[in-house]
Amino acid sequence: MQSSPISALFDRYRQRFQYHTDTALPTVGTGQLRLVLVIPCYDEHPEYVLESLSLNAIEKPESVLVLLVFNHAKGASADLVQKHVKQADKYRKEVLKNGVALRSIKAFDLPPKQAGVGMARKRGMDLALALFAQKGHDGLIVCLDADCKVSENYLESLLRAERHPVNGLSIAFEHPEVHTAQNNAILKYEVFLRYYVQAWKFCGFAHAHHTIGSGMACRASAYAKIGGMNKRKAGEDFYFLHKLMPQGSFYDLTGCKVFPQARFSSRVPFGTGKAMLDMFNGKKDFKEVYNPFIFKGIKQWLESVGLSKEKADTPGFISAYLMNIGLEKQLLHLRERSGNEKQFARNFSFWFDGFKMLKLVHFARDHYYGDVAIPEALEGLFNRKVNTIEEAHRFLLHQDLHTAKQPPGS
Repeated sequence: MQSSPISALFDRYRQRFQYHTDTALPTVGTGQLRLVLVIPCYDEHPEYVLESLSLNAIEKPESVLVLLVFNHAKGASADLVQKHVKQADKYRKEVLKNGVALRSIKAFDLPPKQAGVGMARKRGMDLALALFAQKGHDGLIVCLDADCKVSENYLESLLRAERHPVNGLSIAFEHPEVHTAQNNAILKYEVFLRYYVQAWKFCGFAHAHHTIGSGMACRASAYAKIGGMNKRKAGEDFYFLHKLMPQGSFYDLTGCKVFPQARFSSRVPFGTGKAMLDMFNGKKDFKEVYNPFIFKGIKQWLESVGLSKEKADTPGFISAYLMNIGLEKQLLHLRERSGNEKQFARNFSFWFDGFKMLKLVHFARDHYYGDVAIPEALEGLFNRKVNTIEEAHRFLLHQDLHTAKQPPGS
């Protein structure tokens, strides 16, 4: 392994965090490796995403590697095990039509309590980190899913971003079913997702980005510094990215797109698959979103909170939230250890992270301001009148593009 800053970081990562050493490093070409794509595969047909990737014209295919992580828990059905064994053997050392190399990982017989998408991503991302350490290059680890297609400039857009000082990326997404007969359900869910991120941006929240597992990337060194991927069975993307974002140099990559399928799924307690299933079963319709008054109150607070407690214009529901979960003392301590306003602002940005923001919004919804219809929310927060879900979707797509924090060189 070459001696380099990334290899030194990898050594520290192995010592401090649970790094899985039971998978040998795959052999890769002699060229500079700059992107490693990690794709978890649990009872999937990876041909779907691989065909899409193969349509990406790429000048130096040796700079990209795709890792397929075939995974299942201990005690999985014989049929599933046999399927994964065949697939892993098939893709052990393949090459796409555009010259990009594939390698497979057998993440088999995982502990049932840990088996899931978080563990699968971790296995692949840890291996990607090890490969970059071996190569002595601090490249990008990219997460994608087997049920996705990508735009034909996906790989080149990521390679262009990799050349610049980028710690993390949220990659633009759109469910292709928005243009089919299924569109009403997935349109509502996309509007729900996009409204939420735009509402965070309206507040001036420092870490307002989409957190889609199939549309995220991180610098290998940043991955090591934050302790790698978690093992959560759901929400692993949100928790991972909100550890990454405070490191800085996090951007929205809108020059390419990921197209996840809007399929029914009960594998995880939330996400696109669960949302589609709930709508199909009549449990939830996503006609309503969070109340604009929540975000107006948060905006008022974020614009006034500072080193001096007296200057903070804190709405009642935020005071109640801070007191309810014991954050008032933490905020007081934050002020005490901040020497000036600039230092406080930096410390506050780390302290008031995506987890606290999420909990605050849910607290306000549950105890103060109930959800409202989508047209009412858009008019209340953005002064935008819409009559149909299609209009709401177009407006929020435009807002996502207009308010994106673009990476250098894009």
